Amino acid sequence: MAVSKSKAASASKAKAAPKADAQCCAKCEADIKSLEKKVSELESKLAGLLAASDALDKVKSEVSELKEKAKSWKEKADTNDDGKLSLEEVWKYVQKQMRRRS
Repeated sequence: MAVSKSKAASASKAKAAPKADAQCCAKCEADIKSLEKKVSELESKLAGLLAASDALDKVKSEVSELKEKAKSWKEKADTNDDGKLSLEEVWKYVQKQMRRRS
């Protein structure tokens, strides 16, 4: 009788094991899908950050170019070479530039 009880217990464990494995697999699959979704979201955020970084580099480059141009314009507009621009010097420089363009 002891042998038959152990066989019955083994059989019931064998039947329960596939159900438990199926539940575990379903849970693992759900976890995997959740993680894949999170990875996808992070990848899209990263792509956005990389694009923003590239745009920032471009803007920094343009700003440095504009600073160089402004320095050049300041030197051209400073007619008395005192290192400072007066309103009169700026006005004369702008008038001069406007005449050249017309």
